[in-house]
Amino acid sequence: MRRSVFVSMLAALAAAVPLAAQSGRISGTVTSTEGGRPLAGAMITVSGSNARAVTGAAGSYTVTNVPAGPHQVTASVLGHSPATQTVDVPPAGGATANFQLRPAAVMLEGMVAIGYGDQRARDRTGVVNAVTAEQFNTGRVVSPEQLITGKVAGVQVVDNNEPGGGISIRVRGGTSVNASNDPLYVVDGTPLQVGGGYSAGRNPLNFLNPNDIESVTVLKDASATAIYGSRGANGVILIRTKGGVSGAPQFTYSVSGSTSRVSGGPDLVNASQYRAAVQQYAPSNMAIIGSASTDWRGLVERNATGQEHNLTVSGAGSGANYRVSLGYLDQQGVLRGTDVKRVSGGINYNQLLFHDALNIRTSVKGARSDDSFTPGGVLGEATNFAPTAPVFATGGSYFQWSNPLGTNNPLQELALVRDRGNTYRSVGNVEAQYRLPFLQASELRRQCDRKFFLLCGFGVLFGGQRVIGAAGSEHGGKRL
Repeated sequence: MRRSVFVSMLAALAAAVPLAAQSGRISGTVTSTEGGRPLAGAMITVSGSNARAVTGAAGSYTVTNVPAGPHQVTASVLGHSPATQTVDVPPAGGATANFQLRPAAVMLEGMVAIGYGDQRARDRTGVVNAVTAEQFNTGRVVSPEQLITGKVAGVQVVDNNEPGGGISIRVRGGTSVNASNDPLYVVDGTPLQVGGGYSAGRNPLNFLNPNDIESVTVLKDASATAIYGSRGANGVILIRTKGGVSGAPQFTYSVSGSTSRVSGGPDLVNASQYRAAVQQYAPSNMAIIGSASTDWRGLVERNATGQEHNLTVSGAGSGANYRVSLGYLDQQGVLRGTDVKRVSGGINYNQLLFHDALNIRTSVKGARSDDSFTPGGVLGEATNFAPTAPVFATGGSYFQWSNPLGTNNPLQELALVRDRGNTYRSVGNVEAQYRLPFLQASELRRQCDRKFFLLCGFGVLFGGQRVIGAAGSEHGGKRL
């Protein structure tokens, strides 16, 4: 028994010796084609085996336990194109493979700027969505939220179908019963008033010309909006406007027109069907229902028209670029008594100073909006009013039911009720960013409104303070 075990061990040892003798090694250096400098940290891999090595500070390497025979050896390092050689490794010997790698540009992964620092775009999937100008909705766009309607998953954009009317954007659904559920809007670094209000008009974004917007980013995750505090509890919508383009000044003028009409509606009974129903179910009222045939919804609806003009001047000089824009919008609503007229302007200016160490960015946006609101009950009254009632009574006045609790004549309300508003709003932002020449990886940044710009500038240059965020400056108008 002992002899058989001993014989088996000798056989195994004899079988292992030839295998060990069949392995070899590969050594060499990895250098760059530019100046022949050694490349440290290059990865050396050998095909058909798990053997690999990393070059040292001198660019040299040695790969051991490589099976004898021909192999493809690959050297790769960040910033250089990989190279491959075919090497014949002798049994119990060594082979040499030297590499010269050619420098190559590196495509960096997408980055998303957040409150504190940067994160890879793939790490923010599902909580940060950016919509660029190429992805915006086309057609007649009156206010910026219409650019991203249906573009961001989980974000609900609902308006009241009036041009420039109120909007409802819900990033994570309703979060409060009696408080505002609107997200925080940040335009070029300046947070806007949450919830709108009269100072913001019926639409807090209506002062922005959609033609000036470059991208809209929606921050859904609470951790990504932590920089804005409780204001970002309902999500944050970052709006970035267009800047200047390089080269000589460019003048751009665009004009567009549009028509709108109502393409559907409720299926209502006509005058004949209404009389037949009254005759069958309430014959005692036949004497008071009237003999006219009136399409009330058709009388309060209309084929609306609109026009838009945009003039832009942009360019760049020595260390500076700029963009100046003017816009005019005149859009009717498909419901009579509804329209919006807006005159808007914007300036974006970027200046580099002190050998590009100091970067000053300025953004100013302003607009005047003249809104006409359809009286609140007109559409419902046109739906409920009897189709057998006339528009005018016998004496020429508007027809009205004798019952004071009855539905009002919608055309009478359109003629006698006016609901209009004028809104003046501007938002300005100045940001100074200074890169310390002796600390390449650090920077000082300050954002402030226009009247405190000088104070903020000194804080950047001499105070050694780092501030992330924006104070901004804005003022609104009134509604009559």
